Amino acid sequence: MSQALVLASLTKLFGNVRALDQLDLTLELGSIHGFVGPNGAGKTTMLSIVAGLKRKTSGNITFGIHEHQMMLMPDTPDFFPLLTAREVVDLARYPFRKEVSEQAVAQTIEEVGLAEAIDRRVGGFSRGMKQRLGLAATLIGNPQLVLLDEPCSALDPIGRREVLDTISRLRGKSTVLFSTHILSDVEDVCDSVTVVDHGSALYGGSVGGIKKFEDQSFENAVLELLQPGRNIE
Repeated sequence: MSQALVLASLTKLFGNVRALDQLDLTLELGSIHGFVGPNGAGKTTMLSIVAGLKRKTSGNITFGIHEHQMMLMPDTPDFFPLLTAREVVDLARYPFRKEVSEQAVAQTIEEVGLAEAIDRRVGGFSRGMKQRLGLAATLIGNPQLVLLDEPCSALDPIGRREVLDTISRLRGKSTVLFSTHILSDVEDVCDSVTVVDHGSALYGGSVGGIKKFEDQSFENAVLELLQPGRNIE
């Protein structure tokens, strides 16, 4: 399988603090990859560097896709409050207007569960609604690489399910890299996972491969891995 993204020894320093420390990650084309770790582990920093919003200190980033076909959804998307949901996504469609029809705007908004709010001004949206709208705006241009920073963190159970279903439908069409602290979401939709702590990868591979024995849950395997001095062979 071809690779959409390869990070090799990616390092980012903020003064004397190593936000990322020799991080390696390989993302296969068409796959869904989870990036898991505690707060401050370097998840947002990594996504920002890949998206070109921050500069790396050292290391290599290799893309197997066109870099302009990459979109990032931040963990707290925000929009001009007087715009409607339809207008927000239509503006996001503008650079791709030759390839993406106006009809796709309503369809994409419906896929993230906001059909009834499509013509409401986003100033009255909850954080969870803004998060789903951010996902719609991210996906409208059919990007080859989708970067999602905590896409389900502010969602209720129904909204979470709708977003996870939307992400699952991207398998084979786009490549998805998303950070999260919700371990069940990774087990639910991801093909592979990287577990990171203090900027270093503790594990990178298939979701099932992290388990040390057959009956171990994914959550327990990750939590055990994050304990100091523990690793998986």
